[in-house]
Amino acid sequence: MPGVAMPSLDGNMIHPRETCAATLDNRHLHEKNYMDVYMHWLKRIYPRRLRNQMILMAILMVIVPTLSIGYIVETEGRSAVLSEKEKKLSAVVHLLDEALGERFSQHSQLSRAERIRMLNAELSPVTERITHAFPGIGAGYYNKALDAIITYAPSALYQNNVGVTIAADHPGREVMRANAPRVFSGRQVRGDILNSMIPIARHGEVLGYIWANELTEDIRQQAWKMDVRIIAVLAAGLISSLLLIVLFSRRLSANIDIITDGLPTLAQKIPAQLPDLPGELGQISRSVNALAQTLRDTKTLNDLIIDNAADGVIAIDREGNVTTMNPAAEVITGYKLDELVGQPYATLFANTHFYSPVLDTLAHGTEHLAQEVSFPGRDRTIEISVTTSRIHNANGELIGALVIFSDLTARKEAQRRLAQTERLATLGELMAGVAHEVRNPLTAIRGYVQIFRQQTTLPVHQEYLSVVLNEIDSINKVIQQLLDFSRPRQSQWQQVQLKALIEEALILVQTSGVQARIDFSTQFDAELPAIVADRELLKQVLLNLLINAVQAIGARGEIRIRTWRDTSTHLALTIEDNGCGIDSDVQKKIFDPFFTTKASGTGLGLALSQRIINAHQGDIRVASQPGCGATFTLILPINPQETSSE
Repeated sequence: MPGVAMPSLDGNMIHPRETCAATLDNRHLHEKNYMDVYMHWLKRIYPRRLRNQMILMAILMVIVPTLSIGYIVETEGRSAVLSEKEKKLSAVVHLLDEALGERFSQHSQLSRAERIRMLNAELSPVTERITHAFPGIGAGYYNKALDAIITYAPSALYQNNVGVTIAADHPGREVMRANAPRVFSGRQVRGDILNSMIPIARHGEVLGYIWANELTEDIRQQAWKMDVRIIAVLAAGLISSLLLIVLFSRRLSANIDIITDGLPTLAQKIPAQLPDLPGELGQISRSVNALAQTLRDTKTLNDLIIDNAADGVIAIDREGNVTTMNPAAEVITGYKLDELVGQPYATLFANTHFYSPVLDTLAHGTEHLAQEVSFPGRDRTIEISVTTSRIHNANGELIGALVIFSDLTARKEAQRRLAQTERLATLGELMAGVAHEVRNPLTAIRGYVQIFRQQTTLPVHQEYLSVVLNEIDSINKVIQQLLDFSRPRQSQWQQVQLKALIEEALILVQTSGVQARIDFSTQFDAELPAIVADRELLKQVLLNLLINAVQAIGARGEIRIRTWRDTSTHLALTIEDNGCGIDSDVQKKIFDPFFTTKASGTGLGLALSQRIINAHQGDIRVASQPGCGATFTLILPINPQETSSE
């Protein structure tokens, strides 16, 4: 029983607490003995002579950095070899893509086997010529519709693979499904290869994929030759360094004690100075003294690391006031250092319901690791990954908290667009089927209503039948919008002056009658070049945005349109209104099909506009605050074909 004394072998009573205490004392004694033995052998191994200590230290100071540098060089060298191989393979597949043209759309009337033979006859010279220019590389075309390899060069080695269907788990199928390039390393038809694959995309449709590969054995041999050279250089450098250390240690041992005695003082108290010594050691002492002075005038290493970090860093004190932030944090949040230093961190989002992880860490000690939050920046709400921790001084006292965060906005937007693209493809197929099944019965209904209208003379019947016909026409109009959305027309590229197109759209909007209360102002860059675009589709986008801006203004308002040169290859256009604005939750959904806040809207206008801009290799963005209007920005390439090839 706990707390009950037990008899020992000699008849004396022993209390359990005394037994536990004795066990702990024995454990501590054993640990102390182990430490004593370890220190004893360490003293015997460690050299006692100062010269030998210097040699040992110098050897360690040379070997460790040399091996580290050798490892870095070897790693970076292998990466460079692999990167060079990937670039060469990428160049081959892009050459094949340019040479392909529109050939995959030809011979559609032929049978599968005959079409494969015809395409192989046309494309084999292309693949043979290109692979001949790049020895050791295998390349070819794969047709998705035929589900077969069309060419595989060099044909002398891989002609038997023509007409073969790839496996269901082949990486090429993922390339075609995702419509995205991929580099695969593993075992395929040739063996262990490095395979670069890109989709064959024509007019928004994936027709197949192109590959170029190289045996990994060739890559390994090249990397091994590089490793041998690196090892030889490192070995020669280490041997030379060891010899020099032994030779020069004799000269350094005479006055080294003076420096070793002075260095601890220098480390403890920076203003201290090492004594001036003769010869080379005097130069060292003077250099160390100069270095100490330089350190006093510059930032610490931690400050330099924080300033150059790619992630944002903000530190706050115990009261929650900002003490410092690095340049990356300024870029991500939109705030400058001099604006926030000494200010409460909570004022950044005082008017929101934002939950601050760093303030939670400071108040409750809860540390967060890679927590994803929506941060209310100055100009926009950004998606960031946040890691927080408390800051303690050397005595363990709490002095503040630290937050490290990275911008996830671009990654989130890419994920959203990918998901939206997949949804659009699915919806397009569904809408095409639904529209077909609904339009036919509506046509019959309309015909019967018209016949009945011709046969009746009653005014009330005429009135009701007119309403029915109008509603049928309205339904047909919606069905036509659905068909236009599901089957967008072929783009008709031409030179378009952005200014003229905007003015044309403004005339259409201003002449509608109800827009008389709206003031339109424009600011055009006169030096903007013409862009390659589909004029009618781009005008449709402008009309959608202008009409939405007009509808967002309740009473009198203003719409401002501005154009400028965004980059050397892109132009920018903004349409800004002072209407009711858009909630942040709504902004995430406005480009989704069938989402609308209007009582009579179909929810297809902005979704179709985004599709058109994406087809132009551009981007459409929205920035808005409720009650402060909205700004839509279009980023358009000057030449979409050149942008796509890049």
